[in-house]
Amino acid sequence: MRLLVINPFGVGTYDDKIKDICEKVKRSGTEIVVEHNKRGIPFIRHAYFQMLMVPDVVERVIHAEKEGFDGVFVSCCFEPGVKEAREVVDIPVVGGSVPAVFLARQLGQKFGFITDTKRADAQTYDLFKQYKLDIEMVGLDSVQLGIEEIAQSPEKNFERAVTLARKMVSDGADVIINGCTVVSAFFSQYTIPEDLKNIPIIDANVASIKTLEMMVDLHETLGLTVSRNIYYQKPQVIEPEAFEMARYVYNVGK
Repeated sequence: MRLLVINPFGVGTYDDKIKDICEKVKRSGTEIVVEHNKRGIPFIRHAYFQMLMVPDVVERVIHAEKEGFDGVFVSCCFEPGVKEAREVVDIPVVGGSVPAVFLARQLGQKFGFITDTKRADAQTYDLFKQYKLDIEMVGLDSVQLGIEEIAQSPEKNFERAVTLARKMVSDGADVIINGCTVVSAFFSQYTIPEDLKNIPIIDANVASIKTLEMMVDLHETLGLTVSRNIYYQKPQVIEPEAFEMARYVYNVGK
């Protein structure tokens, strides 16, 4: 099994940390390739920035399928381009939030979700409302560090995430999700404090890679894939001329 992990940022600052945690939990027969966007800024932070990143993410997923990758993980809790990519490829594609929340709901009743910035809280809230992920969420808060700051001060990131986790547990959380994939990757290099060791703390990268392995297995053994009935209709099949026209007009795939 060959999986591609896309960091949707235009720098490789976080690639090694993401790869380290994915390598730690992958199956022995799984190959992990971690890449970042060839262009872009070092963070998302705003919906406008995310919108600009999405076409590059989707195009990379399209090419990944052609290159023989079995699945793709877009390593960001905003899940940029995940829904769009699922429309146009047959290989499984996952983001950084949905797999972690689904896992949390199996490990406990209520969960808390940690991001990087207050702006990320707002964007994550929108995503959770859209996908109805906020059921049984008792807290959504950030370490208040940009991801570029996290890479420079990983200990500060860890300390703030621990403080948030303790607050969320006191508010009733059974499970904590380090939802920002950069927060979680740098958090995972430290030892969990004794008072939190009975609380499952989910690394979003871990949940997503293990979910992706499962989805690839189901795709290859049972042919299970996203529904093409309505929601994930393939535009190149339903409207091939419009699909080609759109790609020409927006100058993608050339």
